[in-house]
Amino acid sequence: MNKHYKSTTVIFLITFLTGLQTFAQNNRAAALINTFLEEANRSGVFNGNILIADHGEVIVRKAIGYADASKNIPLTTSYRFHIGSVSKEFDAVGIMMLQEQGKLSINDKVSKFFPELHAWAKKISVKNLLQYTSGLPDIKYQTVHSDADNWKDLQRLQKLDFEPGISYAYNNNNTFLRRQIIEKITGISFNQFVLQDMLKVAGIKNGVLDPSETDSLIARSFNNDFKQDGLEVPISGWTCLTIDDLYKWSQCINNFCLINPASTHKIITPVSIDKQSGLGGGRMKGNRVITHTHDGTALHYQALELTDATKGRAIIILSNQRQGNVYDIATAIQAILDNKPYQALSKNSSK
Repeated sequence: MNKHYKSTTVIFLITFLTGLQTFAQNNRAAALINTFLEEANRSGVFNGNILIADHGEVIVRKAIGYADASKNIPLTTSYRFHIGSVSKEFDAVGIMMLQEQGKLSINDKVSKFFPELHAWAKKISVKNLLQYTSGLPDIKYQTVHSDADNWKDLQRLQKLDFEPGISYAYNNNNTFLRRQIIEKITGISFNQFVLQDMLKVAGIKNGVLDPSETDSLIARSFNNDFKQDGLEVPISGWTCLTIDDLYKWSQCINNFCLINPASTHKIITPVSIDKQSGLGGGRMKGNRVITHTHDGTALHYQALELTDATKGRAIIILSNQRQGNVYDIATAIQAILDNKPYQALSKNSSK
């Protein structure tokens, strides 16, 4: 047996045994995670869908609980969930797509697109909207029930809460204007832009925006008394995805399938560590996304998108019975994957 053959054989055996060990570890972790989630569901602290990927391989894809408040329809992984603020990633990425196409600059002022607004629009840049440093007040949810209602409020607005760039206020008027700018530039609705220019490119086939009662496979949200929410929200442009589709979207962000690394860096990096960016929050090293985390809530929905390149890991959590514990769930899952002790969830541990 020649030396080359021996060397090749040794390398093959090492690779095979390493792969076998990883397979066994993933199987063990998946079993523990399934048990953890089933116990959480029995305790009444989790109802929803979860996907976990390790180095690109999905090791857990689980639906647990009910699709609506009737308790008659079990969830499956085909159900789509409202992802709350995670939807804001689509308008943030859309803005950067248009900048890369030369159709806007994030240094442009809002007045360039909407000269009919008052003098404050000459002070706010698109970058301020992306960083939530615009000084815009929040939407008046008591009286705003549509895009038209909110647009009238903005047309009447005389004064900002603070001068743009000197402070931070996370609110949906920033999101609303980002979407309106995209519509102004493209000449199509924001929803159409997301469906044809973003989801399609990312390989997402089942996404829907602003679902209605006639849309199928929409997980309905409900509270702990199983009182079901309606689907109506004050402004439009909210994306509903399955766990598989949100995972595809997170991979699209990390692999720069729509915007380049420089653009991604601008919207993944918050103005300070405790603030939100267009992509929620994260860290890049060179042209690589190291971490990306974003959570969102709407009605009784809650979503968490978490990727960690240092461990080759992605966790997607979608719930339609919000308990405020998605980070606790993610922490326990990561402990299991790291072969460390973890804490079971209980009513007391849910926020």
